[in-house]
Amino acid sequence: MKVLDKVTEAYFGGMGELFARKTRERIHWICSKVQGQRVLNVGCSQGITEVLLAREGKYPVGIDIEEEAIEYAKNALLNESESVKRNVEYHACSIFDFNVDYKFETVIMAEVMEHFSSSASLLTRVSDMLTDDGTIVVTVPFGINDFIDHKKTYYLVNLLEEITPFFGISEIKFLGQWIGLVASKKLPSQQLESLLKIDLIKQLEANFHCVERYLVDDLREKTTYIKKINTQLSENRQTINQLKSENEQLKKSNDKLVDDYEQLKRAFEKMKQEQETYQTKISETDAEKYKREIAELKKTIEEKNKEILNRLDSEENTLKKYKDAIYKYNNLEARFANISKKYDLLSKSKLGRLTLKYWKMRKRIPDNF
Repeated sequence: MKVLDKVTEAYFGGMGELFARKTRERIHWICSKVQGQRVLNVGCSQGITEVLLAREGKYPVGIDIEEEAIEYAKNALLNESESVKRNVEYHACSIFDFNVDYKFETVIMAEVMEHFSSSASLLTRVSDMLTDDGTIVVTVPFGINDFIDHKKTYYLVNLLEEITPFFGISEIKFLGQWIGLVASKKLPSQQLESLLKIDLIKQLEANFHCVERYLVDDLREKTTYIKKINTQLSENRQTINQLKSENEQLKKSNDKLVDDYEQLKRAFEKMKQEQETYQTKISETDAEKYKREIAELKKTIEEKNKEILNRLDSEENTLKKYKDAIYKYNNLEARFANISKKYDLLSKSKLGRLTLKYWKMRKRIPDNF
């Protein structure tokens, strides 16, 4: 299944303002850590990082295996100044197929490593493409992220274990639901014990608190929303049942009107036939009497016709309300299923289960939820 990363659209708010703020914070941090002029961005997505770096006079090259993302980046580049256009390159290819006759001073890998089952070959290739004092800037999702193409979950230690055999760590940055680091070829490889200092552990705990706070708030919001949807579903069920009852009553009433109309019509036809049969035999007085009766019957039939038409209009309106209510009910059921699925995914993560257990103990959500 093809999954397209849309980082430029996220950067400009196309996926919500909260996500846009987090995306901008992460990309701006990445750009601030770039060293030198020649920069390679592995997995550049829709190319926003290259544009930002080129505006600062650097010469970024963006590569991505998704041709659609590269095409988007090239089209967006057309709106930039001539100097930016000259400085930027985009290529639709894998890092293992990309070759140039020079080295890069910085290589960016933003949300790339989690797509590899093993990072050794990737980091070896990146190291080969760097100058001797080259820098790498890495970001990965922090904690569980059930994206369809993610092959592993990163916290702190396993990320450091993969990077330190190849590069020396110079900075670690916690970005809420992401973790970033800066490393260099010229720095010596470090032991994990030397990196895991109290200040770093405090930052890690603060980031756990940030993520947990987000999950708790999100859980509370979804719980409230589910309760609201349940209330609306209940109200709609009652409305649908009421409309069903009204519809049945209208149908019975309409059937009775149709029967009355048919009886009157038959009576009218019978009298008309009798009038034609005995027309020559009846007196002038009888003729007038029949005319009056016929006129009254015609009037009664017209009134019944009007009543039937009015009832039919009422039945159509009731049926329309019934259909609208069923549509709203089905829509609410779909939204309820979507929210329940997200809630279920959250409850299956380790941190999510701890959060649920905590709030159940606090009696903030029902035990049987």
